[in-house]
Amino acid sequence: MSSKFNGIRRLRNRIFHHEAITWNLNVLNSYKLEIIEGIEWLDKDLLEWLVELNHIDETIEKYRKTIEKE
Repeated sequence: MSSKFNGIRRLRNRIFHHEAITWNLNVLNSYKLEIIEGIEWLDKDLLEWLVELNHIDETIEKYRKTIEKE
């Protein structure tokens, strides 16, 4: 459990320090799944709340052409 949350924490730190995350869409999807799984471990009811806040799929689609160009 601690390694999963450490990975999520490292991602969060990269985002908040305006560092590059990745241009690999598979890695981005993996991050998303790790975060969802971690939230589910903490509280299954949070997943319903997360649906309204999670816009990663829309964001990836919005920038897909730019991402795939890299």
